[in-house]
Parts: sequence; C-alpha cells; structure tokens
Amino acid sequence: MAIDDLIKAVELSGEERISEIKERSKAEADEIIREAQARDLPIKKQLMEEATESVAIRRNKILSEVREKSRMEIIKSKNLVFERVFEEASRNLSSARDNPEYRKIQKGLVTEALSDLGSDGVRLHIDKRDEALTRDILKEMNISSEIIPDLTCSGGLNAYSRDERFVVFNTLESRLKKAKEIYRPEIFSVLFGE
Repeated sequence: MAIDDLIKAVELSGEERISEIKERSKAEADEIIREAQARDLPIKKQLMEEATESVAIRRNKILSEVREKSRMEIIKSKNLVFERVFEEASRNLSSARDNPEYRKIQKGLVTEALSDLGSDGVRLHIDKRDEALTRDILKEMNISSEIIPDLTCSGGLNAYSRDERFVVFNTLESRLKKAKEIYRPEIFSVLFGE
C-alpha cells in the first residue's frame, strides 16, 4: 500500500502544483490584462479626443461653407433688388419731360455744364425734343452756345469744350449711372437698413 499512498501523495502533490500554477497563471493573466487596460485607457482617450477634434473641425468647416454660401446668396439677392430699383428709375426717366419741373431741371443741367466748362465756345449736344427749351434757357441766361440735337436721351445734355478735349456728361441717364455708383452704400442702407 505504500506505493498506492505514494502514488496518491504524488498525485495530490501534482494537483496542488497544477492548482498553484493555474492560480499564478490566472493572477499573471489578470495583471497583464490590468496593465494592458491601463495602457489602453490613455490611447483610447487620445483617440477619442482626436476624433472629437476632427469632428469639430469638419463641423466648423461645413458651417463656415454654409454661412459663406448663405452670405453670397444674400449679397446676390440684395444686388438684384438694387439693380431692379435702378431699372425702374431708368424706366421712369422716359417720362421726365412730363414733369412740370422739367424746365427747371434742364436749366440746372445746362447751368452746371456751363459752370464746369465756361460758356465760351461750348457745344451742347442735346435730344431733339429739348432743342426749343434749351435755346430758350440759353437766351434767358444770355449765353450763345452751339446746340447740336444729336442725342437720344430722357433729358439733359452733354457739353463739349471748343476743342472737344473736355466733356461734361450731364444727361439724366449719365447722372443716374453716376448716382448708382456714388450713392450705392446709402441706397443699400435705405433699402436694407444697413
């Protein structure tokens, strides 16, 4: 029986040894897992921060693109309204001669042109429809300038110096065009409250 006891003792000792090895292996495995998780946590945190930052950058870029596109659409719409206002003003110029104040307007345009060029030898290019009125205005001002009825315009005139080196564009259309350029900010302010 001593052999049986010996075999049992060896088996028991072997099982204890196996149990110890298993426990030690499990403890080592648990420690390795804990260390891996401890190392993994900062990496996960860093990856999460990088992903969050990347998403924020992409979001900001998309928002910026949308804002810019929206801003451009608003500018485009405002410019369209601005152009329509001047188209309407231009259409209204065609009835300027029907205005009871037209004589006063024409006289002011003639006076302004002559003040810029002087009255000596100035040639006034006008619309044929304003010829009689302009002659009457010049007579009233006691000025004799050459009148050339070769324009087609809603009113006003173009005045040339004798040598034609200087010209004053003073038709209603040229003044409207000039006003459109010069007063653009003020007109935008009136139209859009800017």
